[in-house]
Amino acid sequence: MGLHKVLYPWLVVGVLNESPSRLGLATMAMMLPNLLFILPGGVISDRRHRGSWLSFLFLLYLLPLGILLASVLNGSLTFNLLLLFGVAFGTILAFVQPARESLLGYAAPEIMHQAVAKVMMVQFIAQGVGFMIAGQLDNLSLEQLLGFQMLVFLASSLLMKRCHPLPKVQQPESTPIPQSSDKPTKQTWSELREGLQLFRDDKSLLHLLFIIFATGFLAFGVYLVGMPLIARELYNGGAGLYSALQVTFSIGIVSANFAVMKQSSMFKRPGRLMVISFLMRGSLVGIIATVPSMWVLFPVVYIWGVFSGLSMTLGRTILHNQVSHKLRSRAASVYQLCLFGGAPLGAWVCGITIEAVGLSAAFVAIASTTLLVSILTAWKSPLWQVVGKIKEVK
Repeated sequence: MGLHKVLYPWLVVGVLNESPSRLGLATMAMMLPNLLFILPGGVISDRRHRGSWLSFLFLLYLLPLGILLASVLNGSLTFNLLLLFGVAFGTILAFVQPARESLLGYAAPEIMHQAVAKVMMVQFIAQGVGFMIAGQLDNLSLEQLLGFQMLVFLASSLLMKRCHPLPKVQQPESTPIPQSSDKPTKQTWSELREGLQLFRDDKSLLHLLFIIFATGFLAFGVYLVGMPLIARELYNGGAGLYSALQVTFSIGIVSANFAVMKQSSMFKRPGRLMVISFLMRGSLVGIIATVPSMWVLFPVVYIWGVFSGLSMTLGRTILHNQVSHKLRSRAASVYQLCLFGGAPLGAWVCGITIEAVGLSAAFVAIASTTLLVSILTAWKSPLWQVVGKIKEVK
């Protein structure tokens, strides 16, 4: 995923030299399938054995990557093909996320924050390695990087199946009933409603979704579109600078999660910390709008990563500690829907805004909007009062 996060946007702006609005469109094409498939993905994941299901999904990544690799080898890479690749990649990701997220449910509730932090550390250390490898685009060919990415997904598939195998003694599966063909559909909708009802009944969880959507729209949107444009337009850099910024951001995320991992108990006010971290990220975007020197830019991006990592861990910990294991994939799918539902819209709006008023002015507008949302959340939202208690769930 680290390779993907650098290669995909850089193919748009660095190889095809497309405009900021087209980068926003390409990002939206990759993330839009989450709006359509992540909720059904959560339902399907709750019905299946996670290890086998994830192993199969990791293999599916080879199809869009293989088509992209073939187009690069044939010299037929186009923007429309990148859009189709983004849709295919994003569709698979919509099914992967809730299944992968639900594996955290095997951790004990009292150490959930540590389990989430450990997972985040491993994830972003690995992504940082991917960023560094992708930063060698000037030294390694695009074909080599895509081929390496395919090998990693193949290895991930095999390792997932090995570390989470099917149990030796399985419960007998119920025989499907052919005469009631609409029953599975009704059951799916019933299970979807059951997952959504969790958030309707718990106002703090509902407001968690609101701040997560705002994070996707503002913070994640500007990260996806703004980061490659910071490298290309503000500092006239290439893929090496872009990957260096991504690595610095990832180090910030890892640092935050390392600190959380060392915490023996849950934060007393995790909701309040989430709102503060959201506000701080907007403030840091405002600093970047002033086009500071490199000596300032990299520390700012590092701190941006710290607050992003803290927010990711807090949100997921609050969610997992208040949702029963049997509903975790569905709850995770709703959570991811809000995050990655806001992100494609935010990426598209960010791209259009940058093209209309310029990068710095767009960043100032995003920082100002973040400040307004933070004040309203602190003033009105029950999320501000959420305490770090463990809810009894079965």
